[in-house]
Amino acid sequence: MEVILATSKNTPRVPHTVDGIQVNYCKNALCANFGIEAREKLPRTKKAGSSETYRIAGDDGQVRVLICLLCRRTSIIKSNLAIAQELLRFNLKNYRRIEAACSNEQCKFFGCSQARHPAQYYAHGTTKSGEPRFRCRSCGSTFSCGAQIRKQRRAELNAAILKLLVNKVPMRRMCEILAITPSTLYSKINYLYEVTSEYSNQSESKLQKEALAHSRAYISVDRQDHTLNWGTQFDRRNTILGALGAVENISGYVLAMQLNFDADLNAEDVEADAIARGDYTLPPAFRHYARVWLRRDYEAKLDDATVKDHQVDLLESVDPGIKAPQSGMQVHLEYLQSALFFHLKAMLKGVERLRFCLDRDPGMDTACMAAFANEIKQRKVDVFLLKNLKDASMAKKKTIISSANRELDKFRKKMGLTGNCRSELVLERLKEFQRTPDRDPWFQYPLADMAEPNKAILYLTDFGDYDIDHLSRLYMRITMRGIDRFFMQVRRRLSLMERPIASPSSKKMWHGYSAYSPLVATQVLTIFRVYYNYCMVGEDKKTPAMRFGLAKKPISLDELATPIQSKV
Repeated sequence: MEVILATSKNTPRVPHTVDGIQVNYCKNALCANFGIEAREKLPRTKKAGSSETYRIAGDDGQVRVLICLLCRRTSIIKSNLAIAQELLRFNLKNYRRIEAACSNEQCKFFGCSQARHPAQYYAHGTTKSGEPRFRCRSCGSTFSCGAQIRKQRRAELNAAILKLLVNKVPMRRMCEILAITPSTLYSKINYLYEVTSEYSNQSESKLQKEALAHSRAYISVDRQDHTLNWGTQFDRRNTILGALGAVENISGYVLAMQLNFDADLNAEDVEADAIARGDYTLPPAFRHYARVWLRRDYEAKLDDATVKDHQVDLLESVDPGIKAPQSGMQVHLEYLQSALFFHLKAMLKGVERLRFCLDRDPGMDTACMAAFANEIKQRKVDVFLLKNLKDASMAKKKTIISSANRELDKFRKKMGLTGNCRSELVLERLKEFQRTPDRDPWFQYPLADMAEPNKAILYLTDFGDYDIDHLSRLYMRITMRGIDRFFMQVRRRLSLMERPIASPSSKKMWHGYSAYSPLVATQVLTIFRVYYNYCMVGEDKKTPAMRFGLAKKPISLDELATPIQSKV
């Protein structure tokens, strides 16, 4: 097949809309341009073109920046195709449907996706778990779109491995305890990944059909970096991957946890195809493979001058000590972020009000605003940024908390109040905050604890339509506790995700228990997310899934390690 080389000269001003996704517009909620898409092409007449409210900056082959002419807010132009591609990884059912194809290598339809070529296949019943089956019209072979879960020769090991895995037992110790080989262990982890993914997918599909136990959801979103060990002594550079997590704070339910890594891509094939398509001659957002890190992306930084001139925040930078994964491909964090919020949008469409509590990672707020622009305008979604002293010492935290408690006592005496007057203090400080002219937009939260000793909140979608009492109650619910607690459990319960250990002599960081394979890291994180949601019981004797309305009781490790079709 002939490949037509693309050039930067025949690209539109902004990438085309894909599957209803278009994120290239002003992300300032208080601007008249918010959610108004930039035109792909300007009209030829000067008069018609004068009404355009965006300007594009950036040279050929470099980063292009979208500038709003109304509020002067800038943002990097992004690929809608890349977001749509990355979004598939969040929906296992759709992803498997895209990948499902004839597996007969002698057939002319071999590898032709049923989703893209439906006329080449016909329906052939369903599996025991209800997944559709298809038969190839050419060779007659059958296949399904569900998880490829095979029968287990030693099924009694599944629950035992799951228990050891989520209780921080290193891989080699598991092999010693259970008297199994490493290949058996990795095979079991792959099996548990398929089973737990299928269980979570089936359970979360209820969100599209049933109403939640509550009409409001407070969602905290943050990123956690994980370092993978080098696989050969000849190249001791590490691979660092970022995992994005989203947790519903009230229930503690982990809505998503995804690494910026795609195990199903072959780097050599993608690199060859990218060169043939002329991807390197195009601005990043207009590439066919804009979603993933190409080889030259590890060798050169993005155009720093363009970014600096327009004060655009970059999510990633190139470190000479970092290398690409040995297999699969690394995904740009900006596209993982965007896909996460579009995934949450589809997943939680039945919830009446969403309140997002976001960490200050570059691009996190713009990705959220882009996905929920219409809902923000309809006042169904509010977005808050939080900053805190994450790396403060225990002594520093205790000092801050003591100071905050003294201020609370002074306020109680001044107002003649008794008992708990925390809500009254927040209300009073918020009134003072709103009365202050030319104030810092960050509201310094007056209360403190060990988890959030010095919290400041920036309300990004403040249209002034909430009364002060409503607003103070809202501020008291804005927290990162949900995602922070889950990230803490990831570090404490998974040996592969443990923080590196500092050497006493050289002070260098040693990643003794880190994973060597990003695929294994992906599988273990998914397994733990499902275990955390459906098995871990809190002080109220409930799991996050029970509080969220997706389960009626905790499930045992034996149940979680059993395929769904075996439970029917």
